[in-house]
Amino acid sequence: MNTTMELWAKALEKQHPAQWAREFNVTPEAFYVAKSKGRLSPVMAGNVAMELGENPEHWVAVAALEAEKDSELLARLKNRVNSWRRL
Repeated sequence: MNTTMELWAKALEKQHPAQWAREFNVTPEAFYVAKSKGRLSPVMAGNVAMELGENPEHWVAVAALEAEKDSELLARLKNRVNSWRRL
């Protein structure tokens, strides 16, 4: 998985958005907005990751990078973050 939407897809295999919303004490709209933007917020990504047994630090970093505008420096960081997953 390389995007927070892939993480979210894995989360949806476990339970519905409404159940996640209740668990995190947020409105279901928070997840619909994330889906429309094509990314989870860093806070949401980290919490979903913890619930799925994934590394929350990795997913917070991925979410933060997804929020940035494209640049050479961003590409460099994305490569580094994705390499962490292979370790």
